[in-house]
Amino acid sequence: NHIAIDPLISTGDSFTKRALVTQAHRGERVPYVIEVDATGLALVRIVDVMPPGFDYVAGSATVNGVAQEPVIAGRNLTFDGLVPVGGNITIDLTLIATVAVAIGPQVNVAQLIDPATGLLVGTARATVTILAEHVFDCGDVIGKVFDDRNRNGTQDEGEPGLAGVRLVTVKGVLITTDKHGLFHVACADIPDADIGSNFILKLDTRTLPTGFKMTTENPRIVRLTAGKMVKMNFGASITRLVRFDMTDEAFAAGSVELKAQWLKAIDKLIGVLETDKSTLRLTYFAKTKDRQLATDRIAAVEKLIAKRWAEQGSAYELPIETRVMGAK
Repeated sequence: NHIAIDPLISTGDSFTKRALVTQAHRGERVPYVIEVDATGLALVRIVDVMPPGFDYVAGSATVNGVAQEPVIAGRNLTFDGLVPVGGNITIDLTLIATVAVAIGPQVNVAQLIDPATGLLVGTARATVTILAEHVFDCGDVIGKVFDDRNRNGTQDEGEPGLAGVRLVTVKGVLITTDKHGLFHVACADIPDADIGSNFILKLDTRTLPTGFKMTTENPRIVRLTAGKMVKMNFGASITRLVRFDMTDEAFAAGSVELKAQWLKAIDKLIGVLETDKSTLRLTYFAKTKDRQLATDRIAAVEKLIAKRWAEQGSAYELPIETRVMGAK
């Protein structure tokens, strides 16, 4: 049996849509061009599907240079009964990005339909990126890296900023303080409109002046809200470094236990540390070739000092650095 079949229409590059701008802000107009070349159809229907948050600008559409308004149904703009001129159709129209449009890429889809059969013949897309508005969408961060001279974790009057200190975000953005120790992260993040978003910033301690240690938490986490600014200050100060050096003779043979005279030295050390906020550096100059024993010994001393320090109920948290020298 011979059954009549409509010939397939190849669209390929013959059906296209393009935006005349690639980026836009809310409230701005975005012009589009839809082109159909050599369709082979006597009549053409084109349905343009607007992205969510876009509206059609009334009176902006033309078909082959002649004004023609589409039929609007929700997000669909329908141009029906179009007659190709020399097989070609060109539609110009303009949409506007309303305040309801989401930030990021927005895809506009055009559909070429054979009105005789209602079949979809071709699809074309155009993408426009909606940019964030600093005033309404972003969360900005300002702050200062300061010399915390009284080491209380708060910037007080007379405590200057530290210049040239580097900070980094979790996305790898690097920020450097100015000559006053100030920094600013413009549009640090685009927070969730309903609940906000956490923002983390870490200070690179390697860029602090020699001898300076942090007196505030690092990294710091703040809650960003769209359209608002938050402050993140980082304090650092020159901290007294107290050294406690040991050799193999400080320990009982083959053990991690300190000898009696060294236990008394620990008590004196605690008294020294209480006089001023300090960083303790434990250094073990090991002659033993047992690397594991050397590691266990300095760990045991660190644990002992931390326990004694906690029992004293001292006013600050004691940083302890450990080094093993010589063990292989």
